[in-house]
Amino acid sequence: NTWIIFTSDNGPWIKFANHGGSALPLRDGKSTTFEGGQLVPCIMWAPGRISAGTRSDALVSTIDLLPSFAKLADSKLPENGNRIDGLDVSSTITGDAPSPRGEFIYYAAQGGLDGIRQGAWKLLLRKPQPLLFNLKEDISEKNNLAGANPQKIEALTARMKELEEENRRISGATP
Repeated sequence: NTWIIFTSDNGPWIKFANHGGSALPLRDGKSTTFEGGQLVPCIMWAPGRISAGTRSDALVSTIDLLPSFAKLADSKLPENGNRIDGLDVSSTITGDAPSPRGEFIYYAAQGGLDGIRQGAWKLLLRKPQPLLFNLKEDISEKNNLAGANPQKIEALTARMKELEEENRRISGATP
């Protein structure tokens, strides 16, 4: 009945140079919304439940662990009115289904909304021009595709604002 999970909450602390680690080939590290600060390893061991030697590039988040482990343990989460942000990815963990998570929104270290990922597409709001990457083709976030994809930027920006408004509404925060 034992599950062993090893993961992290962010990439390497690059301000300490070689002492902070490296996320190569990913860009940047801790306190950034580039993949080097977001994409982290997750190793799980559960004989009979996770096939040995399997690998997944499924889109999941650490906030998905609580509802997923509750499901795997056949437990219910408390129904005290608090919203659980995570999604149940238990079927993704066991290899039975793709991830139900299709998008993330990114907040900067200072707390402001910074970007969105939807599938392979990632938009980061930067001045003077936004950054748009196709992570399936460019995991290192080197090729800004913003100039060639204004419709994609418009759609992702609209969705990001929609999700931000939903978060504000649920949390009771004011803009």
